[in-house]
Amino acid sequence: MSGNSAGPGSPAGALFDPLSPAFLQDPYQVYTKLRQEDPVHRHPESGLWVISRYEDCLTVLRDDALFTADPRRLRDAGALGPERAGTLAPEERAPVRELLTDAFRAQDFGQLAADVREFTRRLLARQGARTETDFVTDLAMPVASYAAGALFGGGLARRDGFLDTCRDAARGMTAGATPEETEAGLRARALLGQMLRAEYRYAHGGSDRRGGVLRYLRLHEAERAVALEALTGALCALLFAALNSGPRLLGNALNALIRTPGALPRLATANGPRLTAALNELIRYDSPFQAQDRAVTAATTLGGRRLAAGDRVRVLLGSAHRDPEVFPHPDRLDLTRTPNPHFAFGLGPHACLGVPLALLEARVLLTEFATAHPDATPDAPGRHEPHPTLRGFLTLPVALGR
Repeated sequence: MSGNSAGPGSPAGALFDPLSPAFLQDPYQVYTKLRQEDPVHRHPESGLWVISRYEDCLTVLRDDALFTADPRRLRDAGALGPERAGTLAPEERAPVRELLTDAFRAQDFGQLAADVREFTRRLLARQGARTETDFVTDLAMPVASYAAGALFGGGLARRDGFLDTCRDAARGMTAGATPEETEAGLRARALLGQMLRAEYRYAHGGSDRRGGVLRYLRLHEAERAVALEALTGALCALLFAALNSGPRLLGNALNALIRTPGALPRLATANGPRLTAALNELIRYDSPFQAQDRAVTAATTLGGRRLAAGDRVRVLLGSAHRDPEVFPHPDRLDLTRTPNPHFAFGLGPHACLGVPLALLEARVLLTEFATAHPDATPDAPGRHEPHPTLRGFLTLPVALGR
């Protein structure tokens, strides 16, 4: 979904009004009513079919032939923002995705984690004796930006102004950005694209595993039938996606931790499978990706409702992850929850390529913060971004404790 895409409006009192202040602040009560009263709900103003139960959501996400995510079909149905509508067709996208997947898999994520951990500790040390911080601005955004730059490799993360440019780009992609922030964001994204393309052209040195994604692509681009412009365009899209989603995930997770008694100290001491379980629970509990859109390719029935070819479907991931039929006590944050069959990062060919990076950022920043500030508490209400399908904080004031 577009970082600035508007959701459908609804009259007062509607079962599903994704632009209402109450929904934007806390959508989960609305999700409960949808699951109970109308799990395959036709939104009258937009014509969207809104899917809220886990099994129905899973049915849609698993059947890419019947419920397509092809941007061209979604564009024709009016379900995507302008930048998403311009993405590659599936037959063009497949070789690019395959090459990028290989490049990601070739990276040394252990070394990357060590680099990001060192950067995170420097950030925390700079806070010194401060008693409060804005977790999103002071920690989540710079860590997500540095981690993405370091994964891409070359000198991207070390370029002068890279972190500040990432911050401006991310702010410009948020819903409710001022005209000035939007304009600055456009300039920042253009500048990041220039930085990335320059690093790609001159990527050299190091091995496949230590040289970053850009180095891998330079070594292997000649073997694949991938146009350079398509590849660099996809790299820019991945970088922007990392800046758009990483801080949201980190902020949502930290907010859940500081509002659950004892959760921060437990996370600080978790390791191995316990830490993996905790991170998956934090992602399930309040995912940055609340919905995905699909277009119906042929008439079908879902949840007892008849859907026509060309209809649009909105899969409420956030609702599926609170379905009590699958997750016992779904509104409770349980850091030991297993199994945890969430699909916060998508499924199959549409699964997010950046999952390893997102998990690395969460593993490093959240554990380092929990170790440094196990007594942290909310300092003031955070300010949510007013977006109907992407959930995250614009600001998250935190009292750091003793």
